[in-house]
Amino acid sequence: MSLKKFGRSDVIRNAMRAYPHSSFFIYDSSVYYDHRPIEQGAFNSDILSASGGISLFEYNVDRNGSIAFTTTGGIREEGSATPSGDNPPIIPYVIKGGMKQYLKAEDRTVSGIREVSDDYSSMGPGSVLTGSSYVMSASITRELLETAGAKKEYTDGTSWQVPNYRHYYGLRNSLNFYSTRSPHYAVSSSLWNKDEQDINLISIPKIFYGTRIKPGSMSLKFYITGTLVGELQDTKYNGELIQVGPEGSEGSGSVAGVAMYEEGFVLLTGSWDLTNTVTYDFDSTTTGSWTRFACGANDGVACSTSASFDLSFKGHTETQVLTMFAHARRGEVNYSNNPTFLDYGQSRVAVTSSNVYLENDAVTIKNTVSSSYEGFDAPFERQVYISRVAIYDEDKKLIGIATLSNPILKKEAQDLSFKLKLDI
Repeated sequence: MSLKKFGRSDVIRNAMRAYPHSSFFIYDSSVYYDHRPIEQGAFNSDILSASGGISLFEYNVDRNGSIAFTTTGGIREEGSATPSGDNPPIIPYVIKGGMKQYLKAEDRTVSGIREVSDDYSSMGPGSVLTGSSYVMSASITRELLETAGAKKEYTDGTSWQVPNYRHYYGLRNSLNFYSTRSPHYAVSSSLWNKDEQDINLISIPKIFYGTRIKPGSMSLKFYITGTLVGELQDTKYNGELIQVGPEGSEGSGSVAGVAMYEEGFVLLTGSWDLTNTVTYDFDSTTTGSWTRFACGANDGVACSTSASFDLSFKGHTETQVLTMFAHARRGEVNYSNNPTFLDYGQSRVAVTSSNVYLENDAVTIKNTVSSSYEGFDAPFERQVYISRVAIYDEDKKLIGIATLSNPILKKEAQDLSFKLKLDI
């Protein structure tokens, strides 16, 4: 069958936009993603490394044990990988050679400064260089920044200051940039200075929202013993998280923080009491405020079991879609290379020798037209069953095959078109 070229209107490129919804419920220092229970495996109570998240590629899910490498003088021995435990994990490693390949090692803290260890230069050729675990999972993380702009002294021959909270200092420029969207983003104004405030920072991994979080879709709910005591929404679609309920509650109508939709961060600064002077155990305080929202969300803090929190939003994703129309016009696509297309028992070659190769020109096509009457053959009509559509590039190299779930009957007098869609 000859190749057919796509026409100008047969290939369409567009973008499919979607708004996936995500919800996180936090209770008793556990996170529940989209209200799913935490999955318990055979070896771990939580098969993911982060509570209430998504596992990327599902590597090392529910593993228990370790793998050790035997070395002599720092050199890896042949067959030295020794697993231990019931179900040892996958360990990434490379052997030091002349290509200068190595894996990022675990972080360490030296004199109060967090550094990345690099033992590549100190190890000899043939040494085993291991990397971090293949467990890659994502979930929301809460971080309480008490006096967010605070710094500490560091002495290393000279005295200089380093920030207590690097994440906050990494967001300061972006906060000021978004101040044109709303003045509540500004780090400093006549009413506040975020450097001197306690900030509740909630980090949302990009895998949950795609390109950005949809403005106006975010909702934060604060519950005490199952009763809603506060809810924040972006009612102005500008990133301001305004307390909208319950009606008449303290702080109602006030801005409790801002959302950074492109970066996936929520910064809460609302410090008013939501628990109506009733004391509970929230971090280092006994009163509930928006700076204590999502307490226990992968932050290592044991939060009061009387409190629960709900964070929900919609993402924004754009997927490039390639749509192709393959046409089988009337009088075309009327032959098949399937052996059953011809009557059984016929020879395809009439004469063959060292000098001659001649095909049989009297080969007959099998009549597949069905008849409604027993013992009667319907008149012959050329027809084929299309089961696949192959796609070739400009160099006539096969780059894809679209397989139909059921073969389609194509009669010679028919026009058929196949619509193929591919997410890029």
